[in-house]
Amino acid sequence: MTAKKEKDDTSGDIHSEPAEFLDLSPPSLPELLENVILVFANNIPEDAKPKCKLTAGTQYPQKGDEVAKRQHLLSFVRDRLEIVSRLEYALWLNGRLPFVSPRELLLWRLRQYVEHIWAFQLPDDDDLAMIFNSTRMRAAHLASDFTARFRKALLFPVALRRIYRILRGEDERYPVVDVEREYRQAIGSTFRVPSNRYLQDINALIDEYRLREGGFLRDAARIPGEDGVLWVSDRIIKLARDNKIRTELLNLYKIPRESGYEG
Repeated sequence: MTAKKEKDDTSGDIHSEPAEFLDLSPPSLPELLENVILVFANNIPEDAKPKCKLTAGTQYPQKGDEVAKRQHLLSFVRDRLEIVSRLEYALWLNGRLPFVSPRELLLWRLRQYVEHIWAFQLPDDDDLAMIFNSTRMRAAHLASDFTARFRKALLFPVALRRIYRILRGEDERYPVVDVEREYRQAIGSTFRVPSNRYLQDINALIDEYRLREGGFLRDAARIPGEDGVLWVSDRIIKLARDNKIRTELLNLYKIPRESGYEG
């Protein structure tokens, strides 16, 4: 009787049965909304889409139909978002936060999105506002802050190569819309670009020309009432065809090696 009683007394030992709190189910993970995935996928630059490779090894179907291409990009975005989120929380749990305030956290996330999902291209403010659950004005301020910090090192090297392909007529996706169009008493050509942010990049290229050329160089400008259409003077187009200056600038602004992306 004594032995049986002792056995019964140990049945409630902490090591014999799990405590009640260990029976709790793990939290359910929310699904990424389709409209959020679409915003990311739609802002992937055309020249970056062939490099959208899944971690499972699946390549972008360049010769597939539009449905297959779209489904691949959606899978790519889901894949990359999960990787970026794991990176963020691993750094947080390991005590290696790359930010010190909520705004720094947003800037850090924006850099990950730009580098690893959007291939160094910032989408428009409306799309950023949706991603960060903010207003368009705050999203614009966030993008301006990001641009001020990382533009020369991260964004401009890739944007420079894209601008050169457009101005030199090497990118058939963005042809000249109107040749010899007068704007503000100057003759130039108009180009259709994928984002209005290209205006800032073209004018940054013109600033580089000003450091190397004499005389007056007119800034590029948006055509009023025509979204995504930029006017560029003939002299700037002529300078864009100067291979010596082009080589100098491409060597000066090299694409970051760690990105794995080649423009």
